[in-house]
Amino acid sequence: MELRTRGVTLVECLVVMALTAICLGMALPAWRDALRAQRVREASQALVDGLRLARLHALQRGGFVRMCPGGPGGGCEGPGRWEQGWVLLGEPAEQGGEATVLGVAQALRGVRIDADAALARGAGFDAGGWPRRPGGALLMGRWRVCPQGGGAGRELVLSAAGRVRGAALDCLPA
Repeated sequence: MELRTRGVTLVECLVVMALTAICLGMALPAWRDALRAQRVREASQALVDGLRLARLHALQRGGFVRMCPGGPGGGCEGPGRWEQGWVLLGEPAEQGGEATVLGVAQALRGVRIDADAALARGAGFDAGGWPRRPGGALLMGRWRVCPQGGGAGRELVLSAAGRVRGAALDCLPA
C-alpha cells in the first residue's frame, strides 16, 4: 500500500513567497506614482471648484467674494497655505459689517500648492464675476499643485476673464 501525503513542501512555499515579493517590489512604485497623480488631480479639481463657487456666489450676491488660503479657521488677513484648505468670504454690504462665510474647504493631503505673489493671499471676484483684488484692480495668477516629494504636477492659471486652465508641470522635491 502506497502512502501519499498532500501538502506543500518548504521549498515550494519559499518559491511562492519569493515570487510574491518580486511582484510586490515591481508594483509598489507604480502604485505610489498613481496615488501621487490622483492626489494632484483631486487637489487641482478642488481648487478649480472653489474658484467657480466663489465666482458663482459673487454673481448671485451681486457683491465681492474672496477665496482665501488657510483652512476653516483662516481669514484673509494673514498669509496661509493653500494646501491647508481655504475659506470663501462674502464682503459685508455696509462699511464695518462682518464678512459672511460662504464655504470652507478642508486641508488637502499629500500635495503642496504654491501661488505666485498675486494669489498668495487669495483670489476675489466682483459682482460681475471678474477676478479682482479687494481694491478693484485686475487679478491674474498661477498656482502650482505638486505632490510631496516631487513628480508630475499641475499648473493652474487664473485668466483676466475668470477662467482657469491647467497644464502639466514637472515638480522638483521640496
